[in-house]
Amino acid sequence: MAHRTPRIERNTLHDNTSAIPVGSPLWFKWLEANNAFLFHHEAGSFTARKERRKRGGWYWIAYQSRRGKLSKKYLGRSEDLTLERLYEAMQRLIGSSQPEYNEQDVLFSGFGPPPLPRHHQSLLERRALLQRLEHSIQAKLTLLTAPAGSGKTTLLAMWYAAQRERLPLFWVTLDARHNELSRFWDAIWNALLRCRGVALSTQLYSTPQMSPETVLASLLNNQPRGVLVLDDYHVITEPRIHAGLEFLLAHMPPDLHLILSSRTVPPLSLGRARMYGELVELRAEDLRLQTDEVEQFLQLTLGERLTAEEYALIDARVDGWIAGLHMMALALQGQERPGEVLDCFTGSQRSLFAYFAEEVFAQQKPDIQHFLLSTACLTRLTPALCTAVLATGNDQIWSEMLLELERANLFLVPLDEERQHYRYHALFAEFLQEKLRRSAPEQVTLLQERAARWHAQQGAWDEAIEGFLSAGEIEDACALIERYGEELIWKRGEVGRLSGWLLRVPDIGSGRRPLLDLWYAWTLLLSGKGEVSKLEALLTCLAGSASLQGDIAALRARLAAFQQKHELVVHFSQQALQLLPMERALLRADIAFGLAGAYAHLDEAYRLLTEALRSSRAAGSLRSALFASRYLAANCVNQGRLVEAQTLLAQAFHIAGVREQDRVPVTAVVHVGLAELLYERNELEAALQQAIMGVELGEQSGEIKAVLTGCCIQALIYAALKKPEHAWELLWKAEQVAIVGQVPWLHDQLVATTVQVALAQKDVGSAKRALYRLGIDDSPFPERDDFRLLLARVWLAEGRYEDVVQLLEGVYETAQEEKHLRNALLARTMQALALNELSRQKQALSFLRQALAAAETAGYRRLFLDVHDSLLVLLEHPVLRRYAARFQVVPRAETERLSKREVEVLRLVAAGLSNQEIADELCLALSTTKSHVRHLCQKLGAQSRLQAVARARELNLL
Repeated sequence: MAHRTPRIERNTLHDNTSAIPVGSPLWFKWLEANNAFLFHHEAGSFTARKERRKRGGWYWIAYQSRRGKLSKKYLGRSEDLTLERLYEAMQRLIGSSQPEYNEQDVLFSGFGPPPLPRHHQSLLERRALLQRLEHSIQAKLTLLTAPAGSGKTTLLAMWYAAQRERLPLFWVTLDARHNELSRFWDAIWNALLRCRGVALSTQLYSTPQMSPETVLASLLNNQPRGVLVLDDYHVITEPRIHAGLEFLLAHMPPDLHLILSSRTVPPLSLGRARMYGELVELRAEDLRLQTDEVEQFLQLTLGERLTAEEYALIDARVDGWIAGLHMMALALQGQERPGEVLDCFTGSQRSLFAYFAEEVFAQQKPDIQHFLLSTACLTRLTPALCTAVLATGNDQIWSEMLLELERANLFLVPLDEERQHYRYHALFAEFLQEKLRRSAPEQVTLLQERAARWHAQQGAWDEAIEGFLSAGEIEDACALIERYGEELIWKRGEVGRLSGWLLRVPDIGSGRRPLLDLWYAWTLLLSGKGEVSKLEALLTCLAGSASLQGDIAALRARLAAFQQKHELVVHFSQQALQLLPMERALLRADIAFGLAGAYAHLDEAYRLLTEALRSSRAAGSLRSALFASRYLAANCVNQGRLVEAQTLLAQAFHIAGVREQDRVPVTAVVHVGLAELLYERNELEAALQQAIMGVELGEQSGEIKAVLTGCCIQALIYAALKKPEHAWELLWKAEQVAIVGQVPWLHDQLVATTVQVALAQKDVGSAKRALYRLGIDDSPFPERDDFRLLLARVWLAEGRYEDVVQLLEGVYETAQEEKHLRNALLARTMQALALNELSRQKQALSFLRQALAAAETAGYRRLFLDVHDSLLVLLEHPVLRRYAARFQVVPRAETERLSKREVEVLRLVAAGLSNQEIADELCLALSTTKSHVRHLCQKLGAQSRLQAVARARELNLL
C-alpha cells in the first residue's frame, strides 16, 4: 500500500494511524519523529518539510507551488510550530504569489478569438464587410446581429487578425456561465486591464463578492483604450448585466470601442446611440452572401464541377446563409451527380442544415461517426477528456482524431493555436446531440457521467456539477455542491450560479439535505429573491441540525441586518461567533465586520474588529485583514489613540509584505487610512501624498471604498491648504464614482465632507443643500449624534448659537459613554464657541480648556482647526494661550504685527523664491532678507519657510 503524506485539516493532523490536534503535546512529539506533512486550509495548502541547516539543527520549511513557481517560507523549529504559525505561513505564501498573465490560460478562457483554420487562405475575404468594421470603430458601438451560422465570429476573427498589429484589441467569448454578474465583469476586467499589468490580485479573488459596480468604477478610472469584442452576447439574459453595459456605454472613455456579436438584438437602450451616430449595425442581410460570393466559395471547395443552373439553384436554396452553404458543399463532395442531391431538398434553413448534415455524417467512416456522437455532449473537447468519455484509446489517438476532423472542416472550431482545445459549431453540436438522443438515448447519461467524473478529477467543479446534474447523478452533484458551496458564496460571490444548481436538486428545502438547504437559504437571502416567510420556514426546517447551528445563527444575523433589527443582529452574531469553528475564518470575519457596525460602543467594536483581523489572517485573506486593520485604526483615532492607530497601519503594510512607499494595489485602503491619520495631526503634505497614492492604487485594484474615501480626505486636505477648486474637483469625482458604484453606505461620508469643504469657503448655502440630501432640516433634531454634529457646524456658521447649544445637549455625554472621544471633544468645542457668542464666556472657557487638554494627550489637531474661525478669538484668552502654538494656530495679535515689508517677503516666499531671489526682487541685502524671513517665521510660530506659508494660508494672510 502506498504511503500517504500526513495532512492537517480542520486543525487536526491525520496520519495513517491517528488524529492529533495541532498544538497538543502529542503534536510536538509527532513533529520530533517525522519529517513532512501537508497543511490544507480553505485558503490553500502547502507542504512542510524538516531540513537540516548548515549551522546545525533541524528546521521546518513550508513549500508551495503555483503555476510552476515554487515558493518557500521559514517556519522554525518543531517547538515553534503552533497553529498560529501555520496560518501565518499560509497567509504569507498567498501574499507572495501574485497572479501571472498566461496567454494559454487566456485563450482557453475565451480571452481571444478562435484561431482561423489553417487553410484560411481559402476563406472568402469579404473585403467590403471588413472595411465597414474598420470604419465602425470611429463610433462607440458596433453591433453584429444575425442567426447562428451567419459567419459573425469568423468575420470578426479575420478583422481581428488584420488589425491586431495596429490597434489594442481585446476579445471575450461569452457562454451561459457569464450570466453570473461577478463572472461577466471579471471577464471584462481581465480582457481590458490584465494585459496592461492591472491584474486582479489573488487577495481580491479570495474575498467575497467583488461587486460589478467596483469593476465598472475601476474600468472608467483606468481609462482603457482599444477595441473590446464581446462574442455570443445572446447568451446573456441577466438584466443587471444589460443595465451595467448600458452605463459603461454611456460613460465609455473616448478611446474605447465596443463590438457586440449576437444572434438576437440585445435588450439595450440604443435609441440615443442611433440618433447621435454612436452606433454602427451589421445585420443578417449585411452578412448574407452575394451570388458571386456563393459561386466563389463553391469553386474554392468543389472546383469547376457545377453548372450555371446548379450554382443558381444552390444560391436560391441557401439564401446567402454561410453555414448552410458550407454544409451543402461538404455533402456534395464526391457526388457524381450533384444536381440529383439538390433536387431532393426543399425547406427552411435549419432543415437544410440538418438534411445536409445527415448527408455529411453518412459519408464518414464508422469510427468517426462513433467519435462524433460520443463527444456530442461536450462543450469543450480535449484529447484527455475524449479518452475519459470514450473509455478507450489514449490521448495521442484522440489528438490525431481532432486534427483529422479539423482538416476535414467538420465544423470543429479550435480554441487555441496548439490545437489542444476545440468545440463543435453550435448548429453541428445540436445536430449531433439530437441524433444521439434518437439513435442511442441510453448512452446520453452515461457519456455525461463520464465527462463529469473526469472534470471532478481535474478539479473543474463547475463542469463536474453541471455534468452530474445533467446525467441525473444527483448524489454526486450534491456531494460536490456541499463541498464547494461555501467557496461560491464567500470567496467568489457566485450566488446566482449556486442557486441555479440547487433549484435542480429534487426536494431542495425539504430538510433531507441540511447543508444544501443551508446554501439554498443563503442564496435566497443574498440574492434578495427570498420572502421572509420562506426563509423562516427553511431555518425552522434546519433547526434540528446540530452541526449547523453556527451557520443558522449567521443566517439569522444577516436576515436581521436586512430588516434593520440591530438588537437581533448583535444577538445572533454573537451566537454565531461562539458556535462556528475557527477554521470557518471567512464567514467569521464577515460576521465580525457586520457586528462591529451594529455597535455604537467603540470598545466592543474594537474587540470585534480585532477578531475580524485575526480570522482574516488565519484564512489567508489579505484584503479582509487590511480592511480590518484600517477600520481598527479609524476606531483608535475616534477613541483618541492615534499612536496605536499608526502602529496598526504600519502593521498592515507588514502583513501585506510591503513598505509604506511601495505601490501595491491591495494596500490602497491602508494608504487612505494613513492619510486620514496624518490629516488629523495636521501633517497636510504627507497626508496628501498618502491620499493620492491610495486613490491611484484603489483605481488600479478596483477597490471602490479606497477611491471614495481617498477622494473625500483629499478634498479636506485641499480645503485646508486653501485650494478650493481642487477640493470641489475631488468631491465631484467622488460623486461620480458613488453614482457608478451605487454605494449608499458611503453617502453619509460624502455629504459630511461636502459640508466641511463648503463651510471652509464660507458657503453656507452649499452646506445646507448637502444636508438636505441626508434629510436633515431645521426640525425636528436628527436622532443620530453624527448628524447633530454636522448640523451644528452649519448653525455655527449661520450664527444660530442658542440652537447649537440645544442641539448638542446630551451629545457629549453619549459620546463619552460610547468611548467616542473625538465626537465628545467636537461637541464640547462647538458648545464652547456657541456659549462664548452668547456672552457665557466662563462656561465656554471651561468647556474649551477641557477639550484642548484631552486633545493634547490624544494628538488631535484638525478636529479644532476645522470647526470655526471664532476658535482663534477664544485661543487669545490668557487661559488658553498656551494651546495656540500646539495647535498651530497663531493669535491674531502676533499676525497683526507683521510689517508691510514682512508681508511682501511672505508673498515672495509663498511664490517659491529663494532668499537671494527675494533680495534681488526687493533690492535688499541678503542678510536683511534672511532677517525678515526669520522674524515672520517666529511671528507665525513656524519652524521652516514651508510651515510659515502653510500657516499663513490657514490664517487667510495669503
